[in-house]
Amino acid sequence: MERLEYKAELEWDGNVGSTAKVREFTFKIDTNTDGRNSGPNPTEYLLSAIGGCLTVNWGRLIKKMRLDVGGFKVEVRGWRNLEEPRLGEITYKITVITREPEEKNGTVFNTVGAEKIKGEVEILRP
Repeated sequence: MERLEYKAELEWDGNVGSTAKVREFTFKIDTNTDGRNSGPNPTEYLLSAIGGCLTVNWGRLIKKMRLDVGGFKVEVRGWRNLEEPRLGEITYKITVITREPEEKNGTVFNTVGAEKIKGEVEILRP
């Protein structure tokens, strides 16, 4: 069976953060608990990864269907209780600016699909 492999290498910064290297890209991960704030925290990267997955899938759909889309935005949010280091829920909002009729729009969101992830799609017509 063919497969895609992904790799990230992280080097600890000696405190509460790290530097990550993915392919030729390098970025900081931090928690801002010590005031250094040198990069987004791991949870913010997780939310960004979910938003990135949505953007890729919607972008493919927009191109494949040759939709007239003037703008596209994804907002992903998560919350947790202070006592438990786990997200209780993840929500997303997709905003699409298009002149397309409503019946031509579709939803591509089966990659993550966990019951904790909920969202909405807003279509704006200029």
